Amino acid sequence: ETAIWTRRGRLMTPLDLEQLNKELDQIEVPKEQLAKTRHNAFNKVQKEKNRTSTGRYYFVLTATVVLAFILSVRFIPPFADTVKRVPGFADVVSFFTEQRYDEKQFYEELNITRTKNDLTLTVKGAIIDETGLKIDYSLEAPYDISNLSIKGVTILQDGKEIAGALTYGGMFNEESIKYIEDTIYKSVDEGNLPNRKNFELQITFGDKSETTFKIPFTIKNDVVKKQVHHIDYILSYKGQKLIIKDLTVTPTATRLRIIADQSNSMQILNVDDVRVLNKRGKRLNTLESGLSGIGSMSDGEIIYLFESISPKVVNSLTIEIENMNVLPKDDNYIEVDFKKQQVLRQPAIGQVKFAVKQPGIIKIYEEEENKVRLSHAIDANGEHFTMDSMSSSWNEAEYTYPLDMKSPVKIYFYNYPNTIYFKKEISIGKDQ
Repeated sequence: ETAIWTRRGRLMTPLDLEQLNKELDQIEVPKEQLAKTRHNAFNKVQKEKNRTSTGRYYFVLTATVVLAFILSVRFIPPFADTVKRVPGFADVVSFFTEQRYDEKQFYEELNITRTKNDLTLTVKGAIIDETGLKIDYSLEAPYDISNLSIKGVTILQDGKEIAGALTYGGMFNEESIKYIEDTIYKSVDEGNLPNRKNFELQITFGDKSETTFKIPFTIKNDVVKKQVHHIDYILSYKGQKLIIKDLTVTPTATRLRIIADQSNSMQILNVDDVRVLNKRGKRLNTLESGLSGIGSMSDGEIIYLFESISPKVVNSLTIEIENMNVLPKDDNYIEVDFKKQQVLRQPAIGQVKFAVKQPGIIKIYEEEENKVRLSHAIDANGEHFTMDSMSSSWNEAEYTYPLDMKSPVKIYFYNYPNTIYFKKEISIGKDQ
């Protein structure tokens, strides 16, 4: 009896098949080569068999075999390893598998299930390295959970909370569903995650009981060490320098670190776009729908997060960087008096309209393509504050800050529409 297995070794469910269909849509298939192969095979069959029903049969058979080969190479590691040993097939296997090498090698199955308040949570597996964690889970209920929110997530190691940023999807679907699968990604802020194997996932859902699961788990293997590839390439435009510092490769993510040169006369606030492309020119996916990072360019350093890759393909990558937004270092903030609800100072560059609507709230009126984004605040006593919340529409943004700040308050920019335009490609491992 034949069974279909996924890359993690389990029998596929209908939901697995649905996800597989989505993934197949993303597979880059050598269309011209396959088309030529099918054409040659079809002509040969035409000479030997009937031109109608028999020809269609062999056409479908050929397509089925090709699809089965792609699926097997992509999702069944033992099959892929075997095929790679066949002369001439190593490059073909790499074509389909290079992006998933680390995930398959370091993924640990857990399959821990708990049920509480009609919710069934299963921690399916995890990948853990020095820079972060990826935890796969599923949630099931006897009622519609298409709009069930996640109220909070905490991950502990040896009983201590891991500091860092969290990324996880929402369950907001148009169709009614009773079962979902998702991934939680935790990025470690500073230092490296210690090589300790005991963890606990704490997750609270937004059902009427605000159900909280606390699921301890232990990994068998050591925490995977990161691999850092130094680049140290300097971009200089209009006297302002960006340093493409290094690329860190781990099973959970690929991290590109960019820093601003301290000698810059301008404060580099943001970079318009950063892309990492593989040797076929395909852009690596980010960990979210948009470009995400740790830190802030306005603070002098940012780490952009992309999907994991094999360390073997690093020297075939290309980095593309486009445009940077800047302000003079002594004019990179607005100053407001929340008590008097007045804007005391704003950058001389640009014609952005600011207003203090009520204590702690600043409103920005902006043009559609000229986004202004605020960052931290420093009050009259020199104390540092972060914003409480932010909301935006197509031409307005509203920021809320703590009420206990002493005016006047300086609020610094995360982004501002004063752009130095450029586009640069950097091929890793090659002379520039």
